[in-house]
Amino acid sequence: MISSAAEKVAAAVEARQGPGVVLVAVDGMGGSGKSTLAAALVELRGAVVVHGDDFYRPMDPDERAGLNPEEGYHRYFDWQRLREEVLAPLAAGRDAAYRRYDWPTGALAPGESHAVPAAGVVVVEGVYTARPELADHYDLVVYVDTPREESMRRLRERGDDHGPIDWESRWRLAEEHYLALTRPWERADLVVPGH
Repeated sequence: MISSAAEKVAAAVEARQGPGVVLVAVDGMGGSGKSTLAAALVELRGAVVVHGDDFYRPMDPDERAGLNPEEGYHRYFDWQRLREEVLAPLAAGRDAAYRRYDWPTGALAPGESHAVPAAGVVVVEGVYTARPELADHYDLVVYVDTPREESMRRLRERGDDHGPIDWESRWRLAEEHYLALTRPWERADLVVPGH
């Protein structure tokens, strides 16, 4: 079932549609409903989705475990690679291609290349995807606003394996640092509830 939030975002995308590509960022805390919204935009607008989780930064596990929340904000997500491999080419009207982060191996997946055409609608969904350093590349920035308790319930229900270090004391604190520091909901073109 398509939510009214997805229909609202699809209408905003349509208003920006022209020749070339419409680049949409969908940001929000983990478990807020970003992936669900992106999937609805595939159905409603034929969007191509680029997942922010594909741009997790390969790093030595001990180095990763030693990062404080501010360092985690700057280092967990390889926003530079997202910018260079996807956003900059698409914004310039060129097709893009990227390699995804492979969670089981902790490295970029060998022998893979994910093509992203410079046409239609491209949704880049994930925490940190609307960070200030990337914001100018997007035609539309959407923030998915879900109460913290609900997003945490969803994450625990998923039971994702976040590796050997305690996820909540590392990733979540870095995410909260990012949200408090950059306040993406204030910079977003649309703020929608997560469903």
